[in-house]
Amino acid sequence: MKPVVACFAIAAALLAAPALAAQVRPLQGNVIMAKSTPAAALYVWNATPYVTQLVGDKLLGDPGMRAIEATALKALVAKAKGVHATELSIHVLYEKTGAVSPVYGTPTFMGMEKVATLRATRKRLLASGASWVDAVAAGTTPPGLTVEVTGKLPPPQ
Repeated sequence: MKPVVACFAIAAALLAAPALAAQVRPLQGNVIMAKSTPAAALYVWNATPYVTQLVGDKLLGDPGMRAIEATALKALVAKAKGVHATELSIHVLYEKTGAVSPVYGTPTFMGMEKVATLRATRKRLLASGASWVDAVAAGTTPPGLTVEVTGKLPPPQ
């Protein structure tokens, strides 16, 4: 490889690395356990503040979905350490808003949007969860992880 080409390849790799890490953002909103049995634990993440930040940062579409999926997975990995269920799932949802009410001057509530559900065994989350987060942020679903997209992020404002 020629030195100039090698320099560009290294620069491209260095520029891509921070972009991947930026996809995994700090968790905003509440994650609660909705159900737990020895076989399965279900968590629900109200990601409304997180989605509001994505909209404000104009990180929507596929990059926004990768960000929210990776952050949800990171939360699920953290929850796996404190529960003994065989399989863990997390539903990701946010509050949809509509037109601004002329009476109150605030957006109207349009219901909840269920964006995605992520599911994996506790054993695999504990063993591979950290590397999975990076893979999901990059747009890859690792074997052993199920990501079911059931909704979408709001349109750009």
